[in-house]
Amino acid sequence: SDFLLNVSFFLAFLAGITSIFSPCILPLLPAYFAITFKEKKRITLATLFFFIGFALMFVLMGLLATLTGKTLSTLFSGVTWLVPAAGVLLLIIGTMIVLGKGFPGFNVHNKIQKDWKGLILAGLLFALGWSACVGPLISGVLLMAATFQNYLTSSLLMLFYALGLFLPLFILSFFYDKYDLGKSKFLSKRVEFTLLTKKINTTYPNLISGILFMILGVVFIIYRGTSIVNGLQFFGLKQNFYDWQNYFIAHSSLFSWVGGVVLVIFLITLYYFVKKKS
Repeated sequence: SDFLLNVSFFLAFLAGITSIFSPCILPLLPAYFAITFKEKKRITLATLFFFIGFALMFVLMGLLATLTGKTLSTLFSGVTWLVPAAGVLLLIIGTMIVLGKGFPGFNVHNKIQKDWKGLILAGLLFALGWSACVGPLISGVLLMAATFQNYLTSSLLMLFYALGLFLPLFILSFFYDKYDLGKSKFLSKRVEFTLLTKKINTTYPNLISGILFMILGVVFIIYRGTSIVNGLQFFGLKQNFYDWQNYFIAHSSLFSWVGGVVLVIFLITLYYFVKKKS
């Protein structure tokens, strides 16, 4: 009950931001850059749709883990085919992008208004195989859900945590859109190659984006998720990530205010960019 009283949505958001200092953020980067290279413009909006898919699956996985009494990393231990299946779908997405076909079933022609379903699908699939560094806060949220059956509050806490996790990517998106980096000459260059006797004419961004999705798909198939990355230690950053979360919880009153201010500024900025670029 003490944990429930001390942890706020703002604190969960702030704790999510600290994930930038953990190995968990690394698998997000190729997924983000795959989206960036594919869309080439309105990246803030594209990142938002990708986040929606990711957050939905992340929250659902957390609640399923609680209901089944398992950890996030072992949630799908009984259905070992699920994450590799997501990897196969990521491979298909990558192939379709390289071939200039957009996301499977969505012939988008670089119009994000028609591409949102594919972006959400990519976020869902990525979250399915993404292995979180389950620090003190997420562990406490899941324990709280199991103990108090307060699944709505737990879901919202995990949603805010995921939003904090994505904050660095949104910041990159802001600057990308603000300075119109999508107009770079590189992003309009085309490349031709032959694949199984078929001549392919595509752009360098589509080629890079497709390859990144393919790499993620292969990782999901071979390693059944991104947990292999979580064991990496960079100058003790992972331990610092855990220590900071504990410190936030111990000083929850102060950091709830800090998280609230940061969140308000972020949401206003996000709304401004999405409205301007949509």
